[in-house]
Amino acid sequence: MVFRYNPVREGYSVASQLNELSHQLMANGVKALSYHVTPPFYSQVSKRTSVYHFGYPQEIVATYLDPEILESDPIPDHVMAVGHVMTWQQSVADQKLTERHRAFVRKATDLGFIDGVAVPLFGPNSRNSYFSMNFDRPMAPDDEEIVAPLVAIAQSCHRRICAIINQSSIDEPPLSERESQVLYWISRGKSNSDMAIILDISQATVDSYIRRLFRKLQVNDRISAVIVGLSNSLIKLM
Repeated sequence: MVFRYNPVREGYSVASQLNELSHQLMANGVKALSYHVTPPFYSQVSKRTSVYHFGYPQEIVATYLDPEILESDPIPDHVMAVGHVMTWQQSVADQKLTERHRAFVRKATDLGFIDGVAVPLFGPNSRNSYFSMNFDRPMAPDDEEIVAPLVAIAQSCHRRICAIINQSSIDEPPLSERESQVLYWISRGKSNSDMAIILDISQATVDSYIRRLFRKLQVNDRISAVIVGLSNSLIKLM
């Protein structure tokens, strides 16, 4: 069987590319996947990282996106450093874990995680991303023939995303303080209703800020807004 990534032309957005990637991989045995978006030279589990996920239960996603949990994940930065595909179990065994890392591994086990594939994706100008695939079973050496074409699909998608980011890059758009706050909470996965509560404004006002953001950042979806914001250092730590 030949696997080939088919980029989405219509819409030409980061979201459409990631949606197509998830569709293709899940059609070929992947149960869940995640894609880390991080500015160049930052840790893949830093507070500046935004994680996009497909196939994971919402309670697991909410747990992982807690900054205290995300920053204790020992796998992403290790895989980016070694520069090649590894299983999660291989990555954990390959390191001298801190107690914080060991606590993360225990929590992941308690949540039902068995094993998966950790993938470094490389792009121009150090625009690199960590990517993972979960097959919901232990990985075996014979899986390499299955995994290799799927990794190639993910790398092709990542290059396409880098091209979209480069085409939509802008020179420091003048975001207001409130627009910056909305962009930050979008990057943390908050819904419009969540942001209305956090910022003590109406949901209609949140909707208005998001429309302004999309217009200023020249994007059409939340994922693209976060990626452009990270790429242009528009998301500030709070």
